[in-house]
Amino acid sequence: MIIIFNLIILGLVGLIAYWWANEGLFSAFIHMVCVVTAGAIALSLWEPITMSILTGGGFDNYAWGVVLIGVFSISLLILRVAADKIMPSNVNFPTWANFAFGGFSGAVAGVISIGICLIGSGFIQSTNELFGYRGTGRDENNKAMIGKVGDPIWLDVAQITAEFYGTLSVGTLRPDFSGAPLRQYNPSINELATLVRDTFSGGKGQLSLLPDAAKVTSVAKSDDGLVVVQVSFTSQAKDYGGQLSLASSQVRLISEAIGSKKPKVHYPFSWKQEVADGTERIFIYDDVSHYATSVPGRQETEIKFAFDTKDAGFVPKFIQIRGTRLEVPNIETTAIPHTVAKEYRGRQLSDEEIVEARDPLGKDIQHLVDSTSKILRLRISTNGIPGTIVYDEELYFVEGSLTTKWKQRGISAALAIKGIRADEGTGIVQVDVTPGKSASFSDLISILSENDPIELIDTNGRKYAPIGYYLGDSKRMQLTLTPSTPIQSIGELPLHVLTASRPKDMTLIFQVTLGEWVKELRVGDFTIGTCNVEVISKSR
Repeated sequence: MIIIFNLIILGLVGLIAYWWANEGLFSAFIHMVCVVTAGAIALSLWEPITMSILTGGGFDNYAWGVVLIGVFSISLLILRVAADKIMPSNVNFPTWANFAFGGFSGAVAGVISIGICLIGSGFIQSTNELFGYRGTGRDENNKAMIGKVGDPIWLDVAQITAEFYGTLSVGTLRPDFSGAPLRQYNPSINELATLVRDTFSGGKGQLSLLPDAAKVTSVAKSDDGLVVVQVSFTSQAKDYGGQLSLASSQVRLISEAIGSKKPKVHYPFSWKQEVADGTERIFIYDDVSHYATSVPGRQETEIKFAFDTKDAGFVPKFIQIRGTRLEVPNIETTAIPHTVAKEYRGRQLSDEEIVEARDPLGKDIQHLVDSTSKILRLRISTNGIPGTIVYDEELYFVEGSLTTKWKQRGISAALAIKGIRADEGTGIVQVDVTPGKSASFSDLISILSENDPIELIDTNGRKYAPIGYYLGDSKRMQLTLTPSTPIQSIGELPLHVLTASRPKDMTLIFQVTLGEWVKELRVGDFTIGTCNVEVISKSR
């Protein structure tokens, strides 16, 4: 089949060259200029138009290809009509010049026209190959390494076209206003065209991503070139089966580029994600059947992609997922310890290294952080509440301690405790730090100091100490609430209940400025976990 595909490509280029050779050198040259110009227009408008029409519907998987080919075709038609109107007469040249230089001009126009069509077709959801042609993808015979797969193409019109416009984008046609040349902001689009289509079920997976369906939340680097980028995905990023699935071919990290140089492009070799039991695991992209996925039923997912750049000076500019470019924000880059880098590279850790290998980016604790004043399992009345705890006229706990059963019988709605009071302009945020869950820090107690603080951090960098906590088992709970004297260090917590053979559940209580977004839980120098939770009023 690949031979047929090669013959089709050569035949089309040859036919176009022959056609324009017969039309004459002048007409062939004008057509070549129109084609080159139409290609430049198409590639400059391609991304902004596509980004503006993505909606999350079925057409998204065709939008990239349809827009590229459509804009190119319309631009070429307009330019050709305009050229024919402006220059209605031909210029006569010798026959040998018509066939030599006219044929060359026609061949250039043919290569670019077919190249753009081939690139565009790669961005249209279909099978992974076209007449046996696969281009760039994951090699199932070489541990899913990304590179040229299948039989080579004799005349790689897609690569020639991509290189041609990439060179022009940092030269004659460099964009002066946007400052985003094709070579540096969308490098090797011929490769990207076949990579995004290299999905599960032979290309049936989703190959587009809404611009606001994902964002980079953290970046970490090791001193030997390992770069870990944490990306938060919303439910809009999921495939139509209801679950996010990302192959290594659909994710690439692009470096900063100086002058007219090409940026460096890297693909992830491993990733870290939450699994069904609530813990996080590292997986290696060493097989074509391996995909980064979301936890079923979870609306938001955080995945950490690891790129082995082997360059200590590597500076990431952006990460591209399914063709959509996500800027790496100007945030402080976390350092990756040697043991963590070793784990991301799929190497076995010793028992001593396991604690040291705590991920510096933390775990995904989105599902363990809740902005609510309610203590969800608690159903008690003000009748019989001891004097050790104070509640206000709206039936919210203010301060003190309480030990009680989770539920009482025969509670009147008018006397039921509603939750924990939040001062005006603040909201209550609860974090489940029960041992065994992603927000737990019980495994660090042996290496932490009693003076190490516990901090909830918002997107503006403000830090909040706990104002209390509650413990519980299946029958009873114990609440401690001290908003007037917040908990300053872990030494003020009953840590023995976290390290016991049968540890109790523990939830920390914070009071955070209303309307802020909570992003991180930190204990001492350790980032326990990250999230993106808005602080809302107590009425929830």
